Amino acid sequence: MDVSVIIVDWHQPDLTRRAVDSVLSQRVDAAVEVVLVVNEADDDTVAAYRHEYPQLVVVAEPTNAGFAGGVVRGMRAASGDVVVLVNNDAVADHAFLDRGLAALAAGGPSVAAVAGTAVLEGRFVRVDGGAPTSPDDLVAADGRRWRRSEVGESLVNGTGVVLDRTGNGRDRDWLRPVDDAPEHAPLFGFSGGAAFLRRAAVDEVGGFDEDLFMYYEDVDLSWRLRLAGYGIRNAPDAVVVHRHAASSGSDSPLVRYQSMRNRFAVALRNGSGAFALRVAARTALRAALDLLRPARAQLTPRQWRRFALEAPAVLRHARRARRRDGFDRAARAGVETAMTAGS
Repeated sequence: MDVSVIIVDWHQPDLTRRAVDSVLSQRVDAAVEVVLVVNEADDDTVAAYRHEYPQLVVVAEPTNAGFAGGVVRGMRAASGDVVVLVNNDAVADHAFLDRGLAALAAGGPSVAAVAGTAVLEGRFVRVDGGAPTSPDDLVAADGRRWRRSEVGESLVNGTGVVLDRTGNGRDRDWLRPVDDAPEHAPLFGFSGGAAFLRRAAVDEVGGFDEDLFMYYEDVDLSWRLRLAGYGIRNAPDAVVVHRHAASSGSDSPLVRYQSMRNRFAVALRNGSGAFALRVAARTALRAALDLLRPARAQLTPRQWRRFALEAPAVLRHARRARRRDGFDRAARAGVETAMTAGS
């Protein structure tokens, strides 16, 4: 098998069917299998998928393994030399596979991954600075707010991931109108929602880390690929249309907690000593500010207590992984110098 497309489902059958149909409709000069991982699978759901899509490889996972664990299970069942990730709440454009695979092939063996381009589903209008805010508003890096509307502009969700000096990973080109010039920040990594991965390179650096569950698992793997000397590119015309935060909400307590925890964990595993210390110090400062100013807190006191209880295990995991990864100080510093944007 040439290509394995992995889709992870968690109680979203209608969205997942849209994603599966969009992949199955692709026309590409390669042998393609689709691997569907069903988290917290029940017999009826799995039977329905297998009946409706007999050509799929359906992996029934009895627990909720998260996105990272779901991809790990999907890769165990996959046979392709190239692994393509598509979010279950995304719809692949008709030429998505063809264009992404062409970009990966053009890069040669030294390019381990190609980030697809995700466009937000629907249209959006700018929210005037004096207008009341809404919890459903989307906020760009420059503070501009966008709100879903019947009319308006199409916006980019992301063209890969940018990493800054404080360990924050964010979508490059987040909320850029599709006709505007692209962002020039250096592309650090791929986003797990739309990516083309060279299987041999992923296996070489240890694959996805299940301990991360969800969020920053793509930053972590991209970081290790960079440390191993691989390149990562973007395919501007390999497009998916993404229903943003359909599975977890864009600013839910789970999203905020997992992002804070995993940013810390990924920096400890992959960063230089100075980088890891900077991220740890910033995390401690954030905790102090949250506890002093609860009205503007990112995490609740209960979440910070959970963070403190989990931190020793996160540190032990990072230490073991660093030893196993085997990258030296120079490699870590070199990646940070070349690939991180300003804080």
